[in-house]
Amino acid sequence: MIEAIKSQVPFRLYMHILVMTRIVLGHSLGGMQKQTMDLCQGFAKAGHRVTVITTGRKDGVSHEDNDGIETHYLEGTKPGYYSGKWNSAARKKISEVHQSTPIDVIHSQSMGANGILKWARRNAIPIVSTWHGTSLTEFTSFFGSASYHPRYWHWLIITPTTWLKRYFTMELPVRRASKAITLVSPTLEHHMKLFAKDKVKVIPNGVHVPKQFAADKKNDKTEIISIGRIVKQKGVQHAIHATANLPTEVKNKVHLNIVGSGDYLESLKSLTTKLEMQDMVTFHGRTVGDELAAIYQRCELHLMPTTSHEGLPLTILEGMAYGMATIASNIGGIPSAITDDVNGFLIKPGNVEQLTGRLQALLENPQRIDEIGSAARATIIQHYSEEMMVEQTLAVFEAVV
Repeated sequence: MIEAIKSQVPFRLYMHILVMTRIVLGHSLGGMQKQTMDLCQGFAKAGHRVTVITTGRKDGVSHEDNDGIETHYLEGTKPGYYSGKWNSAARKKISEVHQSTPIDVIHSQSMGANGILKWARRNAIPIVSTWHGTSLTEFTSFFGSASYHPRYWHWLIITPTTWLKRYFTMELPVRRASKAITLVSPTLEHHMKLFAKDKVKVIPNGVHVPKQFAADKKNDKTEIISIGRIVKQKGVQHAIHATANLPTEVKNKVHLNIVGSGDYLESLKSLTTKLEMQDMVTFHGRTVGDELAAIYQRCELHLMPTTSHEGLPLTILEGMAYGMATIASNIGGIPSAITDDVNGFLIKPGNVEQLTGRLQALLENPQRIDEIGSAARATIIQHYSEEMMVEQTLAVFEAVV
């Protein structure tokens, strides 16, 4: 089916697209949340009706209608989590929506549609699911960053068991029910062979490409950014250690910007104090919009030493779009966007020594930073624009409706 999708598909004048996801930007910031919203905005701009069903919010908001996107937050469901309550509430809400305005296609972010599979089959509505990762990739990430101290041994049993249950009771049913499956990275394809081999299409995450950005970023210090959800697996602590390990004459000419929030933030601040780097590091917290764009524009280097098996992190693509030279872990979907020493640099996950060496080499060769940054931006323009992501996703919808 997917092989039959042509490069240019004439979209219908109108589709009612229903998106099901556990989390959106109304809950918190995150790569999946932003990708979902970028897609929804693209669908709406293309003239389609867009309805989103998601989990409840802590502040009690149950409904939003912004920019042609109608969002229903299901009251009584736990924010960001699937559950039996989510399944029953989703079935009720989707029936109401369909009765009001018939749905043409259901877009499931990962397992979002799990609770309405039978309903969709009865009503002959096709499901297209998009996957940023799987339980198997989370399983790998968990054991790659888990603590093996005896006090944590019970989690080494409980957590994998939970993921296996989710894999068989939620992931596989959604894959089997999907008329088509889209993946944000080709590295996920081998995880999708069971019940999905002939209906998979890779549609990389896409980002906004700024038409103008600061061509001359040369300040007194070289600005570096490490951005994302602040949890241990993202490896921001490695960025701090690598910066601290630089020779004094190099270290005194850099400034590290840490952008994001999460439960590991206080640990990072303590580490910064311990290493006496308070004057070299700025914690910006949760930052969006023009404020984030301003930080991107003045940064020349992006560090992402994650140990998590990512799909394809939006922050990687955003940094490249702004012409930054990126040093990132050779893990998950990151190598699908970055070719080492061509448009960025790849390091072994968790290897601080390698990160320090690569960082120092670049800081001592500013011309190389500019060359890599220009190549990175060209890569995004050619392969990872937001417009391409929307067009390719709509083509998949058109093929199954």
